[in-house]
Amino acid sequence: MNNTIKCNNCGAEIEVSEALRHQLEESVRLEESKKFEKKIEEIKKQTEEKVEKETQEKLAKELTDKDEQILKLEKRAQEAEAEELKIRKEKREIEEAKRRFEIEKQRQLDEEREKIRKTAQQEVEEKDRFKFAEYEKKLADMKKAVDEARRKGDQSSQQLQGEVLELDFEQLLRNTFLDDEIVAVGKGTQGADIIQKVKGKSGRIAGIILWETKRAKWKPSWLPKLREDARKEGASTAVLVSIDLPKEITDFQSTPGGVIICSYKSAVSLAVVLRRSVLHIAVAKQTAAHKDENLELLYDYLQSEAFRHRFEAFAEGIIEMQENLEYEKRAMERIWKKRDVQIKKTLLNASRMYGELQGVMGNALPDIKPLSLPEGKK
Repeated sequence: MNNTIKCNNCGAEIEVSEALRHQLEESVRLEESKKFEKKIEEIKKQTEEKVEKETQEKLAKELTDKDEQILKLEKRAQEAEAEELKIRKEKREIEEAKRRFEIEKQRQLDEEREKIRKTAQQEVEEKDRFKFAEYEKKLADMKKAVDEARRKGDQSSQQLQGEVLELDFEQLLRNTFLDDEIVAVGKGTQGADIIQKVKGKSGRIAGIILWETKRAKWKPSWLPKLREDARKEGASTAVLVSIDLPKEITDFQSTPGGVIICSYKSAVSLAVVLRRSVLHIAVAKQTAAHKDENLELLYDYLQSEAFRHRFEAFAEGIIEMQENLEYEKRAMERIWKKRDVQIKKTLLNASRMYGELQGVMGNALPDIKPLSLPEGKK
């Protein structure tokens, strides 16, 4: 058996034992195996790097191709959009030109029609000028007659409307004031429209309210006439009820001359107030007329025995009420004193019990403020 080994460096043969030989062979084998694996790893790494490089180059080339394709597509899209814009612009220009053509054509037709109409009109006017003059004269006469008829109709209508308003207001007064006498002034008679004779409970006339109704456009000249009518009738007050009021008046307002201007919707309410005022004035006048007589009766009553007995009974009642009040006050003071002693006794017992419990429980007992000392005092 050969027990020598050859040195890898110098080539000399070295004699060794069998066990050492096996160890060396194993060591050499392991070293060779590591070198082989390392070489395999290097080859594998080089192969992977080569494959990765080729793959990246391939991908880069494909991406470049894709980018070129995308650029081509974008260019085509831009060209298509530009073409579409161009087509749309041409279409709008065609439509605009067509519209202008139609307008110009219609304008020319209108001008031609107007020329034809004027020519025909001139021919007709030259032929039938006198006939047209007669026709226009007849139209003017007919228009004048129609205007005159309308004016008369408006006057009649205004008069009718005024009469309707007067009748309606008259009926309102009759239904509202059953005790008063409502007199309607006849048509064509000088004076106001309605006279309201205010009567009291005794049936005597307390005063007169004069009413004038208007359903036409407001005229200040109505006021002097109504004032004069009120003087003639001896009326307490005069009221002008108008559908059309001056701008400064909304419901009603008194004028310096004493005439009240009123809207139709406020007329009945105003009538209630005026009627009450007339009745109060009448009562005041009647009271003033009997003033001396009433004073004499009052003086006789104050000197009579009946007044003395009545006043003594009144004074005795007051004195008795005062005595009862004093007695009740004394009784209540006794009750209040008794209650005060009971309350003080109860509070003292409660305080003592709370102090005893506090001495046993200490701080464990809840603090009861009404039974505790003020803060800062121990």
